[in-house]
Amino acid sequence: MAATLSQERLQQQAEAIGVSGYPRMEQLFILTINELIRQSGQTLEDKTCGLILSTTKGNIDLLARHTEHPDEAVFLWKMAENIAGYFHAEERVHVISNACISGVSALIAGKRMIENGIYRRVIVAGGDLLSHFITSGFGSFRSLSSRPCRPYDSSRDGLNLGEACGAVLLSSEGTEEHVILSGGAVSNDANHISGPSRTGDGLYFAIRQAMQEAGTAPQDISFVNAHGTATLYNDEMESKALTLAHLEQVPVHSLKPYFGHTLGASGIIESIVCMHELKQGILFGTPGYETPGIPMPIPVYATHRSIPMKHCVKTASGFGGCNAAIVLSLPEYTPFKDEDNTLPEIRCTREVRIENSSVFINNELIFHSEEPDFGTFIRDTYKKTCGNNLKFYKMDDLCKLGYVAAEYLLEGKTFAPLEMGMLLANAASSLHTDIRHQQLIDREGDQAASPAVFVYTLPNVVSGEICIRHKIQGENTFSSLKPISRKNWKDTHV
Repeated sequence: MAATLSQERLQQQAEAIGVSGYPRMEQLFILTINELIRQSGQTLEDKTCGLILSTTKGNIDLLARHTEHPDEAVFLWKMAENIAGYFHAEERVHVISNACISGVSALIAGKRMIENGIYRRVIVAGGDLLSHFITSGFGSFRSLSSRPCRPYDSSRDGLNLGEACGAVLLSSEGTEEHVILSGGAVSNDANHISGPSRTGDGLYFAIRQAMQEAGTAPQDISFVNAHGTATLYNDEMESKALTLAHLEQVPVHSLKPYFGHTLGASGIIESIVCMHELKQGILFGTPGYETPGIPMPIPVYATHRSIPMKHCVKTASGFGGCNAAIVLSLPEYTPFKDEDNTLPEIRCTREVRIENSSVFINNELIFHSEEPDFGTFIRDTYKKTCGNNLKFYKMDDLCKLGYVAAEYLLEGKTFAPLEMGMLLANAASSLHTDIRHQQLIDREGDQAASPAVFVYTLPNVVSGEICIRHKIQGENTFSSLKPISRKNWKDTHV
């Protein structure tokens, strides 16, 4: 069972504004951002306004039956360029692809851009569509339910997928009617690339840091909007994380039964619903919930109810072990924070560059191979580091490259798990593995989809592999950037 948009209605609206020739995902982003602009009066032609797009797979439907010569719009940076071009904002668009936490990650990134004076306002839009690529991949994990999902219930049997797009305007200016994004943080489990932590510690770290930034205590939180996918391990993990955060007495709900798991859109559209709940004093129920099916008791209700509102915590978790949490607050309950905005000195202490079968550290050549084949070269390079992780040889090429670069970059460095974070970016995301997954299902159908392949179609999984290896539980985000040179863009997926 899945929640889908009306193709007929989407096409009609796209034709009305002259974007019917754009790919479907781009149409939906443009229509959604257009509506936000209409409601807010904010224009992207204003150079003090930035644009952040959150998505897991963007225009991935364009890859079907076209793996030999992929459409350039399959690249997330190109999708973003097309969308921003419609609004004349090509130089102010950013893409975050952080699996299922993409939307929440993007809200946090937008908040920080404003706080650091990069923009005065930021439009954050998140979207994903259902495609054969997506449904076959999730189906390979046997995580889909044929009935409406039932988060936290003892009879839950999997998630529902959905497609959606949402947009939020963040601003340093506002009125008393506007909800405040008062805190946010990202973390990693450093445990497994496709399953959540069994202890809940990673999500707990994100919740704790977000609440500290917001200046809130557990008794200040009115409700928690959790990820709530209705999968066995996710729901169990969330109950443990909320207990660690001392939020076990706070009402919890999931919005997935209403519109499914909408991937890169979920963090945005669910945050929008949370804002309305805060302002209206209504906690939405979690349809289908009857009998607790999680190890740590948390209050979940099947029906709507009126409750006093101050702050809410919204969480998300995803492949690669990533977690994110934000605090949304009514302005009258937001504590004044007298912060020192002086930025510390930032020094680049080590630089690693891997190119043309060579490895450089601080511009010094430390390893070179005459082997032109990337697969052979990266294996030889890994052996040079004396690495002994046999799982390395099962990773896709993007993960192998990032993993080896991190080996050199972090060699001899010591740090506590929460003291290290990472921001990764490339031009091609995970296209190499995307093509592999698409070719499997093009040739042999859904039964050929493999979890061992599909998990690597989430580009942020390289962060997860590095976090597991180096016990990093701090922030981790993956972005897509336009290549410096487009001369050989078709080869950049390797």
